[in-house]
This record gives sequence, C-alpha cells and structure tokens, in this order.
Amino acid sequence: MSTAVKITDKGQVTIPREIRKALNSKLISFSVTDGVVTLRPIHDIGGSLRAYAKNAPPKKSFREIKETVWEAAVREKIKR
Repeated sequence: MSTAVKITDKGQVTIPREIRKALNSKLISFSVTDGVVTLRPIHDIGGSLRAYAKNAPPKKSFREIKETVWEAAVREKIKR
C-alpha cells in the first residue's frame, strides 16, 4: 500500500484511513534510515509507565512527570 499526502505549513499530515487501520495503534514511531522514513506502530505502553515513575525528577508537576515517564516508555518500546 502506498499513498501520497500533503505536509501542512505546521508539519502535519493526515494518515490515510487504510494505513491507520493497518497500523492498528494510536501511537507510532518514526525512524529515518538513508533518507527513507519508516512509520511503526507502538502497542500498549500504558501499563509500563509505572516502572518509570520512580525515576521521575522530584518537585515536578504531575504533567511534567507524566511527560518524562511517557517519553522514557516510548524510547524503550522503540529501543532507543
């Protein structure tokens, strides 16, 4: 399956329905290798956030902690 979409001035694209269905995930990762962009689904990281919460910096707002934990969980899922 291949399709072309326009990148908006804000750098956004709409992922076509057929591709969203094939990904079967609301969370994706992008990687670039030799000028080729690869889009991969990330499945279910919600349950793994608790393991990262203990490593969050102290005296941060809930939102800051959540973002830190979320980023760490995503990095581990995509092995970066």
